[in-house]
Amino acid sequence: NEKNNLSSEASLKYFIVQAISSMLVLFSALMMLLLEEFLNMMVSPLEIIMNSALLTKMGAAPFHFWFPEIIEGITWANTFILLTWQKIAPMVLIMFFSYTQFIIFIVLTSLLVGSLKSWNQTSIKKILAFSSISHMGWMLSILMVNQTLWLNYIA
Repeated sequence: NEKNNLSSEASLKYFIVQAISSMLVLFSALMMLLLEEFLNMMVSPLEIIMNSALLTKMGAAPFHFWFPEIIEGITWANTFILLTWQKIAPMVLIMFFSYTQFIIFIVLTSLLVGSLKSWNQTSIKKILAFSSISHMGWMLSILMVNQTLWLNYIA
């Protein structure tokens, strides 16, 4: 019964986080289309909103606070899906909407948070969650350096 409650709570948290992130992605994409002529000269705050929403969907630091708790409450099959396949589509979008200085900050934060927070964990699922956060930093850094190399990595 307690495991069922934990799974239900994790599902609800996941739904809320993903729904809000999707809303922000759609909002920023629509606003970028509507305001395209006004924002060509500068990095748009809408690009930062888009990147933040996509990074939240992936669970990258500092948008990771929901991620370990969700991983702890779901089955192993869903853990595998959430740690792998769920990250590919947002990364592809980041490839097209990336603001490099912001992504560099996210890379460093993900590497630090993922490695430091995993040291004191006793749950294998939380260790995997923080390992995924740290690995996110490496994948984003590869994405910034060479997109072809990143595509070869995930293939």
